[in-house]
Amino acid sequence: MGCCLSIPSSHSASHRPHSSSSPRAISSSQPQYPDSLLQASVNSFSHQHLLSNSDHTSNLNKPLRRQVWSSTERTWTNIELERERAEFFDTRTSGRPEVWQTMKAVLEILWASEDPKDATDVGLETAQQILDAAEIILPHSNISPGIYDSFGAYYPIPKHITSSPKDVIIINSSEQERKCKEDAHQSFEGTEDNRTREKGKCIIKPTELIKLRVKLSDRDAPPIQLFIDKEDTVRVVAQKILIESGVRTPRPYSRKLMRKQMASTKTLRIAYMGKLLNENQSLSRQGWNEIYVVNGLIFD
Repeated sequence: MGCCLSIPSSHSASHRPHSSSSPRAISSSQPQYPDSLLQASVNSFSHQHLLSNSDHTSNLNKPLRRQVWSSTERTWTNIELERERAEFFDTRTSGRPEVWQTMKAVLEILWASEDPKDATDVGLETAQQILDAAEIILPHSNISPGIYDSFGAYYPIPKHITSSPKDVIIINSSEQERKCKEDAHQSFEGTEDNRTREKGKCIIKPTELIKLRVKLSDRDAPPIQLFIDKEDTVRVVAQKILIESGVRTPRPYSRKLMRKQMASTKTLRIAYMGKLLNENQSLSRQGWNEIYVVNGLIFD
């Protein structure tokens, strides 16, 4: 026959692993590392990650240089550039305000030091120091076409905002006054506005400018925006609207170009609250408020 061997249950149980001790037994089979070594590995990885980001940022950022360019699309004057630059920074709605404030401060330094005779270019060095302190990145060595802030947000800036073209026309105060007299005499002869401008009040101070929004009747487009003198008569404002909207081109600087220019036959009347405004009075004297849009009715 055969024999049967029995093993005591207590002995069998002593060799059977308990379910509660199973995870501990598995983990004990894995190699154990000191906590100091694990922390050193984490610190090493973090340092390498930050170093790689720093290298990427330094490769992207370029030293600031002055942008030299010529205008081919239009003729710029120093007065037009000043107006465009003021309007640009007054109308920024996207991005961080402190970045725009920094860029305006940087550009004001560069604008004030645009003298080609300055060999040291202290203004450029000062601007670079401000950019570095604000952690602003220049991927093109020029502020235009745009910059990045420390969070990676992009800020587009046109080149005529950053610097003046080589062919900019410089108009001093006396020349500007003479031009205004000529324009007033040719376009608005006999009006009260013309007599005022002929007394030398043609120079418009920045504090006297107000923003005007006009919805034109000849196009399905958002209202155009322009800056006018708060004392401009409606007739003067209408001429500015025609020029700003492209319906009429501004008077050229040379008589040769003036002969080639076709005179526009279109006229514009300004309406506010359903009423045509008096052309010999200013908008504000007729109840207009800057927050409202006026209608520009264009006639052939």
